[in-house]
Amino acid sequence: MAKPVSSYTDPAALRTLMENARRLGRTDIWREAFRRLCALEAAGQTQPLDRDFHETLAAYEQLLSEKNGRTTRAGRTRLKLKSKGAVECLRDWATSKDAPEEFTLLVAAGLPEMTGEQLVVRYPDRFAPEVVAAATARLASAG
Repeated sequence: MAKPVSSYTDPAALRTLMENARRLGRTDIWREAFRRLCALEAAGQTQPLDRDFHETLAAYEQLLSEKNGRTTRAGRTRLKLKSKGAVECLRDWATSKDAPEEFTLLVAAGLPEMTGEQLVVRYPDRFAPEVVAAATARLASAG
């Protein structure tokens, strides 16, 4: 019997599982392993918004790495996170004129529920009404 994805605690093992699932055409297993990987990356966060933001950041970086064929970190986002915090990062993503790359990659991968814009909508009390409206509009435009 196969090991349940929820029992994995090693990101490298999850990435291997994701590669194998993709090779075998098992998108269901790939998605489950992807979500588990993102959850592991955010496990150290205690606040719900911060934990969800770190999951989104992990998802974005994983998709960037797959796109580039090598480990790729979201350097500018991580710098802003360190200096300004998750709320400021999300505000900037939601109100940017053009859709940020994190949004484009996550939507293209069929993961709109993991976008920063979705977090703004999920935690509306943490953002100004115009930021929530911008995030809602971007999500609606993506379908």
